[in-house]
Amino acid sequence: SQVVKWNYKTLKVLDKVNVHYNIGHLCGMEGKSADPQGNYIIALNKLAIDRFQPVGPLHPQNHQLIDIRGKKMDLLVDMPLPLGEPHQAVAIRASKLHPHVRYKMGTNTKTGKIHVGKTLAGQERIERDGKNVKVYATLVRSHINPERITVNKGDNVTIYMTNLERAQDETHGFTVDHYDVHASLEPGETAEINFTADIEGVFPYYCTEFCSALHLEMMGYMMVKDPSKKYVSAQKLKMATMSPEELKAEYDKTVAVNAATDAVIQSVVKFLKENHFDKYPVVANLVTDAFDQYGQIPGQKKLSDEAMAAGDIEKAILFENMIWQYMVKTADVGIRAKDTLVRKIATPQSDAQQRGEVAFDEGGCSGCHVVGKVSSGPDLTGVISRHENGEKWVADFIKNPVHKYDDPYVKAMIDYFNLKMPNQHMSDREINDIVEYFKWIDENANLF
Repeated sequence: SQVVKWNYKTLKVLDKVNVHYNIGHLCGMEGKSADPQGNYIIALNKLAIDRFQPVGPLHPQNHQLIDIRGKKMDLLVDMPLPLGEPHQAVAIRASKLHPHVRYKMGTNTKTGKIHVGKTLAGQERIERDGKNVKVYATLVRSHINPERITVNKGDNVTIYMTNLERAQDETHGFTVDHYDVHASLEPGETAEINFTADIEGVFPYYCTEFCSALHLEMMGYMMVKDPSKKYVSAQKLKMATMSPEELKAEYDKTVAVNAATDAVIQSVVKFLKENHFDKYPVVANLVTDAFDQYGQIPGQKKLSDEAMAAGDIEKAILFENMIWQYMVKTADVGIRAKDTLVRKIATPQSDAQQRGEVAFDEGGCSGCHVVGKVSSGPDLTGVISRHENGEKWVADFIKNPVHKYDDPYVKAMIDYFNLKMPNQHMSDREINDIVEYFKWIDENANLF
């Protein structure tokens, strides 16, 4: 087959070029518009035969790009496509493509609306209602949160996943080993998978699409327990092999962890009392719940001390571990009470500051930064005052982080955290609003 160039007025043939092999359609650049571009065409050909390596009974089809500008046409490139009969195509200028970089955070791409399972950083949780378990998870380079999920055999499990990325093309995948489920999430998307946990055991879940150098860090484990069985804890098995000296060292370590955890709890209690939490019923109710958990600790501590006095270090360690469980539950509720109280007593936010907080959370910033403490990135309390002309410095850094990678301050942060601030592709308005949000944080720095 050939593509023939001719003068439609004189009907004179100007040139011919062979194509491979049976042409079905021609696609001219914007040829179906009122403003066609006459520089290139694409021949959509079937029966490529020997043009490419055979890969099976169905050979690829062959689309060929042809330069038709000069006196002689020039076949530029073959493009194999694993399709059936090639029918029609439309080509447009690349300058007319204006795709979104990301979805609005939490979008259900099947409906275009916000997904019921939308989850932001800090909102990850596991909810149980009888045999129905819902997991609210987030994915961002390079973590899946939560990293541990425990369910019972026979539970109906729904995992909602939100891709917190704002960077272009940072898609994450998700699968659970052995359970034949998979999801692919583009930036901003929330998706869900559903399955029955009918296989007992421990199953890794992980990101299935390469996303960064730390891609392999994006994983966690789901434990499926049979509720009719009793399990011997791994710690008990471990302690059975330890010498008395090793057991004493394990006990001391556990007590030290509990002491450090209790210090956190007491700092939260101090904050709550100093700021009169009892004036706010919703906060007071959370504090009551926290102290209900904390109130279980003295009884466990008494049992731990008795076991230690009797020389049963192994049993004392188990009681100390129970104390830690109660402390974690206390701290979880207590920190929620503190966060709620902060909202009650902080200065009111302007509209821009409210938008800035939303942009900060939905833009993925909170995946690395926790206001008031160091996390995967530096604490942002006082960030504006750290730099000369701080508002502009911060705005410029959010706009284009790469330009400041060699800045001594930024380089020190990169070296310390072993992470580089990614470009989250914020709009100018979002950046200005985030700066306003940082100013609100600084106004209320004593609360964080």
